[in-house]
Amino acid sequence: MSLPRALLLATLVASFSLTLQAQPQPTPQSAPQAMNFTGAWQAEIVAARPGIEDSYRVPVVLVVERTQSGMTAALANGSDRIAFNSVQRVGQTLTLHLDQYDAVLTLHCTQGVKICSRLEGEYSRQRSTGVSHYAVTATRQRHGEPMDHATLAPDWQFAFTGPDGKPASEPTAPGHFTLQADRVEGTIAPVSGDYGLLHGTLRQGELHLSRFDGIHLLRLDGHLVSPERIEGVFHVSPGNPLSFVATSTTAPEGFAEAEQLTHVEDPKAIFHFHAEDATGAIITEADPRLQGKVVLLDMFGTWCPNCQDEAPLLQAMYEKYRGRGLEVVGLSYEYTNDRARSLRLIEIYRKKFGITFPLLLAGTTDKGEVERTLPQLKNFGAFPTTIFLDRHGRARLVHAGFTGPATGRFEEVRHSFERTLDELLSKP
Repeated sequence: MSLPRALLLATLVASFSLTLQAQPQPTPQSAPQAMNFTGAWQAEIVAARPGIEDSYRVPVVLVVERTQSGMTAALANGSDRIAFNSVQRVGQTLTLHLDQYDAVLTLHCTQGVKICSRLEGEYSRQRSTGVSHYAVTATRQRHGEPMDHATLAPDWQFAFTGPDGKPASEPTAPGHFTLQADRVEGTIAPVSGDYGLLHGTLRQGELHLSRFDGIHLLRLDGHLVSPERIEGVFHVSPGNPLSFVATSTTAPEGFAEAEQLTHVEDPKAIFHFHAEDATGAIITEADPRLQGKVVLLDMFGTWCPNCQDEAPLLQAMYEKYRGRGLEVVGLSYEYTNDRARSLRLIEIYRKKFGITFPLLLAGTTDKGEVERTLPQLKNFGAFPTTIFLDRHGRARLVHAGFTGPATGRFEEVRHSFERTLDELLSKP
């Protein structure tokens, strides 16, 4: 190549390089900012089922918080919180899991740019009849109007009638409420077990209470006819509105009814049971570990909030009395006959409450299943049901349902259980 041609080529290359440098370079794009979901949300769950006309809305507070490791969330019914096991955020969608109920709450942000202001989605959970889906909406929580300066008696006796005007399946139940500056809290406790902590407001004589805990969809709307009388409607499930009249009382019911509802056919006979552990082995009352021991049989379901209230007490009693000869055995009745699913939920239940006594799979919640698996038990009507067996294997007491912390009478139940155990363990 001649020198002039080489100079010309070098000049062209240099000119092209300068042209490229002169072109505006694209600026790096910043990652889109994550949607902010943290805070307290006023949510509403629509309690409705296909083919059932009766539906209603259940308010609950959803609390979403940010932590160093991610996000946490909980359902808040007044002072009672039910924590979600995990929270996943993908774009504008939150997915929250309640593992103990095999349930998922999925929410999508429908308003807001950086800070979400409205959520819509659904809550789904397994039931014995299949998977149920409930519509959910939520907006940022705002402080409501203060309650008026009314008074509310603490103890009430409720009388319920069904949609047909006849007494409900559980026609009466005691109720206990406390009135604070900004809310009402309390519960109603039929013999089958209390409904958990209801919360709400009392304004101008109108009482509104609710609860959503992953299982219960409860709403009570009442009117104070007088300081001693409330009339209204209690929604316990779609298609089952219960009209009620509540009168104040100074003598709330005790445990007699809970210990009379269910009984055994022959109190002198050995009480038989059979259920399988996680390995598939069948455990019965003849197991060598139970011989000569006082045995507490706990009929429960991992889907049962009352059972979850009772579980810590049973574990505490097992630790306290095991050295004196107490054994506790859990007999689980689950929604489906999917053994793998049931065993998975039982293991979640065990870990949640730190249970160290055996939890066995006894059957399903299908109609007639309890009668088939425990034929000696008569008039079964509640989960949990706690059966106290003496050292000879005979049923000495059957306690239906459970009176949980929301009733204000939890200590009475604990003392009652411990008195029974002390009596049975003191006998050789």
